Amino acid sequence: MFAGWSRDFRALLAAFAVSSLGTKVAREAVPLTAVLVLQAGPGALSLLGVAATLPVLLLGLFAGVWVDRWRRRPLMIAADLLRFAAVVSVPIAAWGGVLTLAQLLVVVIAVAALSLLFTAADAAYLPSLVAPDRLTKANAARETIDATAEIVGPPTGGLLVQLLTAPAALLMDALSYLVSALFLFRMKHVEPVAPPPTARRRVLQEIAEGLGALWRDPILRPLLLARAIRTFFGGMIGPFYVLYVVRQLGVSPAMMGILIACGGVAALIGAALVPWLNARVPAGPGLIGAFAIKTLGLAMLPLAGLMPALLLPLLVLQQLLQDSVTSWFAVNERTLRQKRVPKSQLGRVAATIAVVNDGPVPLGALIAGLLVQVVSLDTVLWIGVAGYALSPLVALLSPVRGLRSI
Repeated sequence: MFAGWSRDFRALLAAFAVSSLGTKVAREAVPLTAVLVLQAGPGALSLLGVAATLPVLLLGLFAGVWVDRWRRRPLMIAADLLRFAAVVSVPIAAWGGVLTLAQLLVVVIAVAALSLLFTAADAAYLPSLVAPDRLTKANAARETIDATAEIVGPPTGGLLVQLLTAPAALLMDALSYLVSALFLFRMKHVEPVAPPPTARRRVLQEIAEGLGALWRDPILRPLLLARAIRTFFGGMIGPFYVLYVVRQLGVSPAMMGILIACGGVAALIGAALVPWLNARVPAGPGLIGAFAIKTLGLAMLPLAGLMPALLLPLLVLQQLLQDSVTSWFAVNERTLRQKRVPKSQLGRVAATIAVVNDGPVPLGALIAGLLVQVVSLDTVLWIGVAGYALSPLVALLSPVRGLRSI
């Protein structure tokens, strides 16, 4: 799959692969650290959910301007090194017996802010390495790597948590950022020089330009709105996933890792089928169908609480339905943006997408945290599923339904 790509693109893929693997190993390690080490409850988990997205909400649009003003690769290297320093502090504090919820919140906020910069810079950097007619394949290659990490990472993380500790999984995550920075440092590609200060406009003007690039586009705008809906209602569910599956449904951390790996297998197959599907499925109806399938998959989570006899099959089905289509629409959505938006605005557009992708999560998490005080957790999950179902409807009632190809 990676034959014929430039050395620098392969280095970028390698950096992405190792950091993605580390992130997947440790994705559940933060809430598991809170639950198992700090004995945290629903309120603390809601705070962690808010902390993970608050930097995106507050800094996201400004981050896009910074990314478009500076060279992207040095920004990514700096973000990796700072993420390493932040994450490695958690296992050190945990093993020293001094870890607190406050430190965990600070680390989550720092990593979220740095990841925002990295993601925006990465999305803006890719089109400078790859010809326009190969962007879909390049994005599909990245999704294949991410799906492979989804297969390997969560079971590894679950075993590390069960056999060692949750902080041990976080240590692997920290080291992955360090290795990623080394791969990026070895790249030879020379980026264009950033515009001189006299040529730069006001920050708010540049933010408005990035927002306008998305809002004026008849295809990108409804996709942005559909994403905002999925993010808000997903934010009502995501912070409680570990608590619900481990505590309420009684699934072990190792088994939870295996369940998530099933989704990784589905995502890997979905990523591999992107070129085949694009040749046979109209892009717009396919995106709408993907949103609908994800909603159906999400419903399997609270359904498992109602049908304990089918607990594991339903949780597996949840992963399969949600992740099987994620790679396909992620590749096509990202490629659409990279082709329809000028390269000089890609950093701002990527940061705007990050804001919409994460920004509504704190509000959703806070509302869910309040609701869970008066209704059952299962009820909160069903409310989230019902709201999530509006996402395909928004796309269906827009020009997206007439989109035939990327």
